[in-house]
Amino acid sequence: MVKGIRANRGKETEYINQCMGEIQKEVASKNMSTKSMAILKMAYLNMLGYDMSFSSFGVVEVMSTNRFAIKRPGYLAASLSFNEKTDVGLLTINLFKKDFGSKSQYEAGMAISCLSCITNPEISRDIITDLLSLLASSRAYLRKKTVLCLYKIFLKDPPALRTCFPKLKDRLTDEDQGVLTATVNTFLELARKNARNYLSLVPQFYHILVNTSNNWLSIKLLKVFQILTPLEPRLIPKLVEPLTNILNTTKAQSVEFEAIRCVVRAMPEGTSLAALALEKLQAFLNSSDRNLRFLALDLLREVLGRPEFKDQLALPDLHDKVLTSIEESDDTARRIALQLLDASVSPSNFQEAVQRLLDFSRKASANDEFVGTILSMGARDRYALVEDFAWYLLILGEIGRSTDSAHAETVAVQFVDICMRVPQVRPYAITLALGLLDATAPRASSELSNAPAESPLAMPMVGACAWLLGEYHADVEKPAEANFMSAAKILLNAKTVQALDPCVQTQCIWAATKLYLSSPQHAAGAVTELHSLLNSSLPAFVRSTHVDVSERASLALHIATFYKADASRVGSGSALFADAMMPVKADAQAQMPVPEDLALEEPFFAQEVKQENTFMPVRSDPADPYALATTYKDDLNLMASKEPPPAAEQQQRQSQQSSIYHLGQQAKDGTGAPGAEASQAAAAEVKDPLVLMREKLEAQRTGASGAVKYQVMRDDLTAPSTQPASGAAGQVASSSSTPALPVPPEKELTELQGRLWSVCYRGEHIAVYACMRSPNRKQLLRVDLRCERVNPGAPVRISDVALRFPDGVSAQEVDASGCVSLCPGELQQRSAKVKANLASAPFVSAEAFSLACELRYLLAQTGEGEEAQPASPQSAELELRLPATTFLVPRVMTEDSIAEYIAANSAEMLSHQTAQALTLTATTSTAIDLTALVGRCAGLCRFHGIQQPASAQTKGQKFILVAGPPASTGATVLEGQKPMPANANIVCMCAGIVRDTSVELRVTVKACRKEIADDVCSQLANTFRELVEGRLKE
Repeated sequence: MVKGIRANRGKETEYINQCMGEIQKEVASKNMSTKSMAILKMAYLNMLGYDMSFSSFGVVEVMSTNRFAIKRPGYLAASLSFNEKTDVGLLTINLFKKDFGSKSQYEAGMAISCLSCITNPEISRDIITDLLSLLASSRAYLRKKTVLCLYKIFLKDPPALRTCFPKLKDRLTDEDQGVLTATVNTFLELARKNARNYLSLVPQFYHILVNTSNNWLSIKLLKVFQILTPLEPRLIPKLVEPLTNILNTTKAQSVEFEAIRCVVRAMPEGTSLAALALEKLQAFLNSSDRNLRFLALDLLREVLGRPEFKDQLALPDLHDKVLTSIEESDDTARRIALQLLDASVSPSNFQEAVQRLLDFSRKASANDEFVGTILSMGARDRYALVEDFAWYLLILGEIGRSTDSAHAETVAVQFVDICMRVPQVRPYAITLALGLLDATAPRASSELSNAPAESPLAMPMVGACAWLLGEYHADVEKPAEANFMSAAKILLNAKTVQALDPCVQTQCIWAATKLYLSSPQHAAGAVTELHSLLNSSLPAFVRSTHVDVSERASLALHIATFYKADASRVGSGSALFADAMMPVKADAQAQMPVPEDLALEEPFFAQEVKQENTFMPVRSDPADPYALATTYKDDLNLMASKEPPPAAEQQQRQSQQSSIYHLGQQAKDGTGAPGAEASQAAAAEVKDPLVLMREKLEAQRTGASGAVKYQVMRDDLTAPSTQPASGAAGQVASSSSTPALPVPPEKELTELQGRLWSVCYRGEHIAVYACMRSPNRKQLLRVDLRCERVNPGAPVRISDVALRFPDGVSAQEVDASGCVSLCPGELQQRSAKVKANLASAPFVSAEAFSLACELRYLLAQTGEGEEAQPASPQSAELELRLPATTFLVPRVMTEDSIAEYIAANSAEMLSHQTAQALTLTATTSTAIDLTALVGRCAGLCRFHGIQQPASAQTKGQKFILVAGPPASTGATVLEGQKPMPANANIVCMCAGIVRDTSVELRVTVKACRKEIADDVCSQLANTFRELVEGRLKE
């Protein structure tokens, strides 16, 4: 039959139908060998998609025979075709029971395999007892089959798990490795459903893991511990030793990789085990085997998803390896590489990565995944990776030319958002937008034909360019009159614009109207021409079948008719867009309170009753009698077509026909047009606008002005608070009248904090270093710790270094002894970085505070020729100093709110003042940006800052920084911690003058207590010093 199917190429269906007829006759045969062969043929056809339900009873008959060779096709066919709804399935129960007791283990195994495929709750309840007896069978082959079959039984009949659990648990002590592996695999799959039910088996799993040498069994056990460890924290210290042994001793790469994955998913960060696992992972990434590299990339994606692990990952060529993996032909590997690139890119290599992705996208047929990665990287943290915004706009312009891209809307949104947030890039963006729109407009040589635009532009991108031209018209390049007219002509070109979506048409119309209203201030010589252009072009849009387009065009035409060409009157209309557009949070509208008397569910008008009219004319959409027609044949166009053309248009036609340069009818076929070749040559010389803008950008970079320094508004406006400010709360949303001091993104602040390591202990044998991070959203203070040997050549052995925090301070990473392990095992030279997360609840004051900790380690003498000395426990006092600003909370206040707070609380909450004067000199010749300097200091010290407006009477710049007390203001068990009042604020006034490469600063801090003012002022001064002269300098 199979040969016949292959021989009848192109006629397979006819041949199979013929075979089906023969099979039906053979199934009815009384000869079991013939029937068995017919069932086997039908099983093959069933895999090709043909129904074999008519032969279900014949399948059961074949299964009931005694000969193994005959019944085997029956069991195969049942496994393939039977399901829970098969009626004859219940007839197989007795067959299973009979075959379970067969002398041949292969017959019993065949029955068990079939049962796992067709089981249902009814079959399970009747046969579970027989399966339990097979668990105690003397034949390992049957025990293994039964254990695996039970998992399918539990899925269909969950109550059976309670019945079988004790005997299934006993199989964890089975001597046969196959049965043991099958049992662990069954528990693994069950744990994925509900892991908490199997925590009681942890001791047995651990015993097997420590003693087994079976690689496959080790992999399954490591998978089990990945699931159970998050539910049982006591497992973490127990698994350190076996995981370390596996990573150091195993030669099986599969087991090694699973151990690395177990460490990444289940073990805490900052330990020596984590460092070892990451080191092994790098070896997988450098492997020549593509499969191993794929596994390493997939796991690296998880590593980069955990910031603490990411800090430990020291792989300088990771970026290059990821870029190389993007060229993989396998879609899955390429997708993972793109996700890794998105997570690992930095500002220094962002441009290179984008350029490589663009090159790949040009070669690939489906390039949306490359483009999506570019847009995702660019928009991260409010464009934190973008250093050259003009260059990034060029990239968006190039992507925006793809009319069939799924990311066209995202490109348009980013194009507008960047111009809104970065004022310095607007002139460049306006020129680019005008060039992109001009490239889509038809050339003079093609005006008499229906030739498409030379450089297509995605429709959302057309709307974005139009919006920019209208909103930021003040940044149009000189001569403004020519550029205003050029932009307006493109925006009102009916041939191209009316082919766009209605929403884009309205954007073009309103952008041209804005150009007209703003022309008296920026392009006074173009007022008359713009007025004439609007009057001649807008009527075509007024007659649009789209309601929004017609309504917007009518409004614009009415404005032009009302103001006419009088510059003084037109200028008064610019008040419509006098206020600058600012970025607003997406949920700002939802935060606005709804007035009590506003009923949102109540309709504005009573619902009209639809009148039945038999003679109503059929519209384009009969379901909607109010819909506009798609054509004017049943609307107004019949009347409009009979109207004579406007006088101005008729006069223009006559003047063209009377001109000696009028081509007339001959222009259509190209004859009699001596200027046609010149027009085509001129059109051919038009350069790509992106090429022109790229050349302009390079010229600006190499010119005297150098690169532009961009200031990005990374904060969004929020809805103003409607609640009265409580005491010192005074928290209101940021507004454009009081610009907030730009603070670096969290990623940059974290990187700066990671440089501030300090020595907290140095003894004869060991030194300990600490680095403080800001508390996270869970109010946990992260402290990075590291220890090293003071004298590596000394004949001593140092091991098991640990740190114990004082009573009242809890750390998440403590072990059973209440200590945080800095180095388990022997300390060679320097330990890996260890993280400790401290609860911030005990810290209630904004003062510098020292935690009295205890350092513990084992010390043993290792002199040559001497007997090994037993290790003796050592301890030492260690002070962990917390800066005064560690637990402050930034207070978002306006300048007026700060002034009111100072006036109301100067005698109580701000009764103490401390000031320091600083003169700092940069080590480089780069000029100091005082605003950026104060912003970084405010971010590192957890202050909210605003910059006061400069005046002619004052020199330099002034800033106000405000912060509130720690979030925890209750009682504390730490000695020396005195809570601050709940409504107390700390106000810092900073004044500075930049002189070449130096800066003079005066920092004044006001607080409710003298020690708070002193410590906070000292911390701010130290931070300024580090930023300009120390470890945080650029």
